[in-house]
Amino acid sequence: MGDEEREDARHRGERRGLMGRRLAPLLVRRARAYARDCVGYLVLPAAMLPIGIPLAMHIGDAGTARAVALVSSAIPPLLAALWAARAESGPRASTWGKRREGLRVETMPGGPGGPDGADGPDGARVPFARAFVRNLVKIAIPWQLGHVVAVGAVYGDFDTGAAGTMVATVLLYGVVIVLVGTVMLGSGRGIHDRIAATRVVGDRR
Repeated sequence: MGDEEREDARHRGERRGLMGRRLAPLLVRRARAYARDCVGYLVLPAAMLPIGIPLAMHIGDAGTARAVALVSSAIPPLLAALWAARAESGPRASTWGKRREGLRVETMPGGPGGPDGADGPDGARVPFARAFVRNLVKIAIPWQLGHVVAVGAVYGDFDTGAAGTMVATVLLYGVVIVLVGTVMLGSGRGIHDRIAATRVVGDRR
């Protein structure tokens, strides 16, 4: 190997090492955990189809149909956020996906305690209210913004330039970029963790 090839190899190694230090240590495990959880969350909208489809077919007015679609589409995201919050504030402090990956959610050390005094300075179980806020930001808000954009697309809002759908589209991209970026880089504390004063920790593997 010549001097130039060795120098190129050294620079490639340095770049890979720098990227490795920038990426969050639990990134891959958290991504796998979230993918598993999402499979479970999809059960919620699937369960609503037998009710939603006949209801939509009996609504003649387009404005009413759109309003019903937006309201009903918010139910699965809210239920998913409640489901995840219940799991993360429970004894195992983790959703099903996180348990498969050896992950759990806890309060930040020194964070505010819950009403039952369970939170300690070393990080402990997350109160339900904070777990719910965490999952509203992580699950419900981006999911429902996606619904708003999808419903707007069905009703031709992108052709007419409807302000509400345009704003929802910008917000959706912004929220997803911030969520993914903060989970991927640095410590891996996503914006939802920062808002709820929580963090995800894992066992050693």
